[in-house]
Amino acid sequence: MQKYFFDKHKSNKENKLVSLKEAISTINDGDVLFLGSFVDTRRPMAAAYEIVRQAKKGLILLAECSLAEDILVGNGCAIAWRGCYTGMATFGLSPATLRKIEKREFFPDEIGHIDIILGSMAAMVGSPFVATSATLGSDVVNEEYSRNEYLKNAAGNPEMIPHQKFVLMEDPFYGKGTIKLQPAMPADVAIIHVQQAGEKGTARIFGSLGFDHYFVHGARRVILTAEQVLPEEYLRRDPNRNQIPCTAVDMVVEVPWGGHPSQVQNFYDIDIPFIKEYVSSAKTEDGFASWIEEWVINLDCRDKYLDKLGAGRIQGLRTLPPYGYRQRFR
Repeated sequence: MQKYFFDKHKSNKENKLVSLKEAISTINDGDVLFLGSFVDTRRPMAAAYEIVRQAKKGLILLAECSLAEDILVGNGCAIAWRGCYTGMATFGLSPATLRKIEKREFFPDEIGHIDIILGSMAAMVGSPFVATSATLGSDVVNEEYSRNEYLKNAAGNPEMIPHQKFVLMEDPFYGKGTIKLQPAMPADVAIIHVQQAGEKGTARIFGSLGFDHYFVHGARRVILTAEQVLPEEYLRRDPNRNQIPCTAVDMVVEVPWGGHPSQVQNFYDIDIPFIKEYVSSAKTEDGFASWIEEWVINLDCRDKYLDKLGAGRIQGLRTLPPYGYRQRFR
C-alpha cells in the first residue's frame, strides 16, 4: 500500500538542523503552502515573518487564513487560498485578507472544515480522493463559486491542484443518494511549529494537533520549527507521546518563541495586546506596512524580536505549571 500521496524518502539517520533562513529559502514562488495548527494556537509565526523578509510570491495557502496567513496575504506573498476559515477568533475577521479580497488581489476558494480533514487524510494515505456527504446543500458545492481553475493556473506546480474541486455522484454501494468525491489536499511545503523536536525530525506536540499530523505525510517538503530541539534518543524513550515521525520531516529549526504571539501550550500564552495592535494596524494599507516594517523587516533575527518584546512582557506570558497556560484572574 502506498503510504504517501507522493513518494517520500526521508532519512531517519541524518541531522536535519538548519537555520530559519535556510529552511524558508527552499520555498519556491507559487508553492502550495500549509501553515500548521490553527487560529491563535501554535502558529509558525517566525517562519511567516521570514517568508515576508525573503519576499516569496504567488503562494497558495491551505486550510485557513488567520494570523500567520493574514501577514502573508497583506504583504503580497500569497495570492489564493483553499480552506474553511478566514478570521482571528475573538479579534474579528482577518483584516489584511479582507482588504485584499475586496480589491480582488486575493482569491479564496471555500471548502468545509471536514473537507480539510478528509482531504489531508486522503493525501496522507495515498488516496486521490475520499467519498463524503459533508457540505452537500451548501454553497461549497456551488460551481459558480469554485476557483479551482484559477488555483490550477496560478500554482507553480499545477499537479498540486485537482482537475476539479469535487465530483458529485450517486452512492453505488448502499443507494444512499448523492455523495461528494473530495480530492486529496497535498502541499508543496508544510511548516509546523512544535514544542519539541529531535535533530532528525521526531516531533512532540502538546495540546491540539490540528491537521498537522495529516498534512506532514501529504506534503512534498516538511519544515519543523521547534521551541526546543532535544536528543532523538530522549524523545524515543516514550514514543507514544510523539506525533510526527522523523521519516516525514526534511528540516528542523530551533526557534524559541517561534509561535508568538499565538499560544504554545506548556511554553507561553497568547499575547492578546500584541494581536489587538496588529488587527488595528492591519485594517489599512499604511498601517499594515508600518507594522510589517516595525516587527518584521527591521527585526531580521529572532534575538532582535525578543529584545523588542522585552523581558517583562516575555516573563508575563510564560505558562504556569501544572496548567500549561497562564491563569487570568480578571
